[in-house]
Amino acid sequence: MTAGQPVGRVWHRAQWLVLPAQVELVAAACVDAGTCGLETVEEGPRVRVTAYFAGTQPEAALRRALAAAARELGVPGPLRQDVVVEEDWNALWRRGLQPLWVTPRIVVHPSWHPVTVTPPQIAIAIDPKMAFGTGSHESTRLCLRALEELVRPESSCLDLGTGSGILAVAAVRLGAGRVLAVDIDPVAVANARENLALNGVAAERVEVCLGSVEHVCGRTFQLVVANIQRSVLAPLLPPLASCLARDGSLVLSGLLQAELDGFRAGLAAAGLALRRTLVENEWVCLVAAR
Repeated sequence: MTAGQPVGRVWHRAQWLVLPAQVELVAAACVDAGTCGLETVEEGPRVRVTAYFAGTQPEAALRRALAAAARELGVPGPLRQDVVVEEDWNALWRRGLQPLWVTPRIVVHPSWHPVTVTPPQIAIAIDPKMAFGTGSHESTRLCLRALEELVRPESSCLDLGTGSGILAVAAVRLGAGRVLAVDIDPVAVANARENLALNGVAAERVEVCLGSVEHVCGRTFQLVVANIQRSVLAPLLPPLASCLARDGSLVLSGLLQAELDGFRAGLAAAGLALRRTLVENEWVCLVAAR
């Protein structure tokens, strides 16, 4: 199959033409509405943001969800919404992905671009699929930076909303003893298992499960990481706090700076104290503790 060749499925497409300062807010609105893919293209002084949504989603419901998310974040609704035939996006992504040094110690790369590292440097191979997490997004990079600082030798780790499995791989490579990786999307679960195998991570080091916090009931972890959009993450704070060890750290990302005020109140209500804030562009990563 060649790039751009139709494969039969259709997707809803919504497009915005906004100022550069509004791009991340529009992206957050799309994530809240359930996007499965985003692209941005500069057009003069403005940026065209294109979001794709599953074709099985009713068009009227999608319009309402996008309008509600846009109103909440104070950005305009889409200027265009239509239906497109799916392309071979994996092939398009493959052409554009290059090795990315997230920190001087951590490099993320597609398998077809191998890199050479010298310990204690670590290389994480991630092949792009529909699951989130190739290292190209700020929230993923922020989580990787936090993990580099927080993972302790042989510590236990929970990766909630594992996506591609990139953070689970990183935790093991940084010295975690055992990781539980969970996601509600079966596509993500399959992709995470593929990427763990690609990186030579033994199955006994990382358990990958379909589901959410119900899989951690009664268990505690020294490190919990959740890179999920705010609307999903906020109600999960109390159960995440309950599964965090007394001396453990909670890493939360998928958050915009504009969303922090209300989110801090949720942390306090869950019995969590904010220890550190990492920032890249409009995105933030919070490190909290009990």
